Amino acid sequence: MNEPGSPSTGVVDVAGLLASWLPRQRWFSAGHGGVTLAPAGQITLVPPVPEPSVVQPATGEFPLPSSSTENVPVPESVIERPVGIVVHLISALPAGAPASDAGAATYQVPLTYRSEPVPDLAHALLGELRTHDGPRYVYDAPHDPDFVAAWTELIARSAEAMSEAGTPRSRVRGVRRAGEAPPDPHRPAKVLSGEQSNTSIIVGADGSDPVMIKLFRVLQPGRNPDVVVPGALARAGNERVPRLVGWVEGEWVQPGGQPAWGHLSAAAEFVAGSSDGWRIATGAVTDGETFARLSSDLGAATAAVHAALAAALPTRPSTPATLNALADHLQQRLAWALEAAPALADHATAAGGVVEQVRHLDRAPDLQIVHGDLHLGQALHSDSRGWVLLDFEGEPLRPLAERGDPDLALRDVAGMLRSFDYAARHSVLGLADDDPRSLAASTWASECREAYLDGYAAQAGRDPRDDAALLRALELDKALYEVVYETRHRPGWVEVPLRAVGRLLAARSAAR
Repeated sequence: MNEPGSPSTGVVDVAGLLASWLPRQRWFSAGHGGVTLAPAGQITLVPPVPEPSVVQPATGEFPLPSSSTENVPVPESVIERPVGIVVHLISALPAGAPASDAGAATYQVPLTYRSEPVPDLAHALLGELRTHDGPRYVYDAPHDPDFVAAWTELIARSAEAMSEAGTPRSRVRGVRRAGEAPPDPHRPAKVLSGEQSNTSIIVGADGSDPVMIKLFRVLQPGRNPDVVVPGALARAGNERVPRLVGWVEGEWVQPGGQPAWGHLSAAAEFVAGSSDGWRIATGAVTDGETFARLSSDLGAATAAVHAALAAALPTRPSTPATLNALADHLQQRLAWALEAAPALADHATAAGGVVEQVRHLDRAPDLQIVHGDLHLGQALHSDSRGWVLLDFEGEPLRPLAERGDPDLALRDVAGMLRSFDYAARHSVLGLADDDPRSLAASTWASECREAYLDGYAAQAGRDPRDDAALLRALELDKALYEVVYETRHRPGWVEVPLRAVGRLLAARSAAR
């Protein structure tokens, strides 16, 4: 077998490096074996970008992992430069499955190819390729300042790029929102650590008007709520969310060969001097301090964002038909969770009862656009702004088409209540529920819960606790999702949501 990038092939091939590197990334959920990867396109950028970039769709497939691979070519023009940038769009599907398989996913993988190693980028190195023009060192591009400059400039110039002649029609373009000053592509940048589903880059954190650029790692056709929702709130002048600066959109080829269009990235104001809610809350747990006042303020901020969303975007009333549809959806999610996480098997009957109760409710709040994945990590706090909510993309494992639909604002409330539980209990993993440390964590979470609901009710004029059965069902749905997520990604944490499922079901039984 020819080595990737072997001079004897005359082709520079990055397949081997991707096959080794992709399964180690938290946002790559296709599995650690038995997966086929198919290139879906390539975006080639030149730092700086003096002309529109070129999109170069790739062809062929390669298995992951495998002892033989077909080429994932890197354009010759990239290899001829000291620094080359390629945004690889890679589709992954179960090995042996047809290209149209519903389990397929398309990933955005920007890489930089350098003729000389960069010590400061050693943590982002995928490996080394041998080419006819000498070695090329391949880096995860979000950590590379040349990629960040090129990507930022694409947004700043609202530039459009077309595919080369003779290839399937494809394009990518940056869009700067009307009225926004162009972000400076040459400011220092850093990647935020700890993200699970995307990659966010802070540009100009030490200067005025810093920007956060989020790269969507999993691409789905359609309008991403993390562009649509902040854009609508920005037009309405709402200050409880970061101001949208711009975005990048583009085309790629789906696993079945169909063309697709969607958002690749969003750029928004970065709230300087802020800390995320998860860090503040877990610090309070560690130090034995209360979080009640901040929880109440966060509840009020959540209600204010919900009110702004209801004013800026479509709403519709809840009816018996919508409650039936919600119950059906929750039942489908329950079935999905039971299949994906065998540890839930003992809770199947009781969980089904909680879901069915939704079907028989006689009233519910109106449906509206919501955050969709609200938790402490999606909230920033600063002395000057108070609480600011971000990341309106919704649950990463839900289809994009579902995430933009009107929903119950209670779903966001349920998500934040679950987050208080996580902040309190992740520090007592492995301890029994009656251990004094577990009891203290439970007390802390309960205090946060009530303070948050009090703050929300005072701002909204409606108490989420008045819809107790609906709130319980949505909390349970979130906890079931968490069990699946932890089973797949962090098995050591699965007891946190699994025990929550048991408590929610026990509380329902006690209330009857």
